[in-house]
Amino acid sequence: MTSNSLLPSHTLADEKLVTSRLVAALQQEQDLLSGNGDADKIPDIINEKANIVANMAALADQRHKALAALGFLAGENGMQTWIEQHGSAGDKQVWGELFALAQSARELNRLNGLLIGKQMAINQNAMNILQGKSNGSFYGPDGQSSLRSSGRPLGIG
Repeated sequence: MTSNSLLPSHTLADEKLVTSRLVAALQQEQDLLSGNGDADKIPDIINEKANIVANMAALADQRHKALAALGFLAGENGMQTWIEQHGSAGDKQVWGELFALAQSARELNRLNGLLIGKQMAINQNAMNILQGKSNGSFYGPDGQSSLRSSGRPLGIG
């Protein structure tokens, strides 16, 4: 009989808990990126995410080693095969929940990336305006460009 600590399912509950923490951190990051809260907290969230991901990687590594020791592929496909062949009903439930959480984390991360890209574009446009590179993108009430980057300098008549 195989020791329970050597089973690939041994880390699943911990992986689910850590992945839940990642989803919460990503949701908090999304709120901050959307302007809901103090944007100065974003570096703290980034550090928290890095720690969570390192923890997730260590747990997944344990699971992968257990799978390999049992002759299965050391990855998600190997785990799916092991779960189908040897997993208990509880293992299958936790694996399914972990997979769903991972999908949520992946989607949140993708959306946060889009929000970061949007914010970077806004910042770049602001920098262009401040540097006089706006290319006449602002218009006055008369429909004419209110910013001029060329023309006669002031005071020359």
